[in-house]
Amino acid sequence: MRPARLLAVAALVVVAGAVAAVVLRGTGAGGSGGTPAAHTTTAASHGARASHRAHPTPHMPMLTGAQARAARVPILMYHVVSAPQPGVPNTELYVDAARFAAEVRALQRAGFHGVTLDQAFAAWRRGAPIPHRPIVLSFDDGYVSDYTHAAPALHAAGWPGVLNLELNDLHGKGSLKAWEVRRMLAQGWQVASHTITHPDLTLTGGAQLRSELTGSRADIERLFGVTPAFFCYPAGRFDARVVAAVRAAGYEGATTELPGVAAASSNPYELPRVRVNGSDTPQAVVDRVRSLVGSA
Repeated sequence: MRPARLLAVAALVVVAGAVAAVVLRGTGAGGSGGTPAAHTTTAASHGARASHRAHPTPHMPMLTGAQARAARVPILMYHVVSAPQPGVPNTELYVDAARFAAEVRALQRAGFHGVTLDQAFAAWRRGAPIPHRPIVLSFDDGYVSDYTHAAPALHAAGWPGVLNLELNDLHGKGSLKAWEVRRMLAQGWQVASHTITHPDLTLTGGAQLRSELTGSRADIERLFGVTPAFFCYPAGRFDARVVAAVRAAGYEGATTELPGVAAASSNPYELPRVRVNGSDTPQAVVDRVRSLVGSA
């Protein structure tokens, strides 16, 4: 994240009296931290609709019908999957690669199964099959560590990821390249829009707001051949006007930085997530998720 954005988010945090999480993009970190004066949110991603879904394994227990509609789906929020460089701010946004892999394995042992937001929405709306104890892992901004560290760990588990992609930082220092995103999509990942320039959408004029929403969606479709159905609010900032614009732009839903677990009863444009911190142990992540969905 660029220094100017860091200062802007810090100012918003002072006004809101909340905690910001912003990282310098040049060091391989950054992201959508911040707590809003209105609401906080970050988005989950969506990619190719049917072809990029994770396939169930032969012995995976599945929920269907009414049980699928009632599924509670934790959406984990990650930023940089790499150890922080010395002196970098907001080190809690960095999860070491080995620890991330251990978190995935711990969640597997606890009976969770990675899914996409597309699968979650299909279950909630139509009762479509979804694994027992589904979980979504989302990654904000588009750091190269999503490809080098997160993708291999998820691939080993047979899980997809959800990439919340900021278009302007594509190919930037410490950021993903388009060919890396294409390979991630081929492995089952979904991509969601995180705007073009990562502004505070609550402060943008109508023309810029529409451009950030529709332009990023069109660019993702042009670059990757998929139409993102989900959106991620930059710096967790949204209000009623922004939500209405996201809906009008054609998105099916959006994830936030509001804490909690997503379900069919959630506002689809204010989906809560579970923040994962760099200091969390794998067991702490499992315990946090279990506390939200129960032990059944």
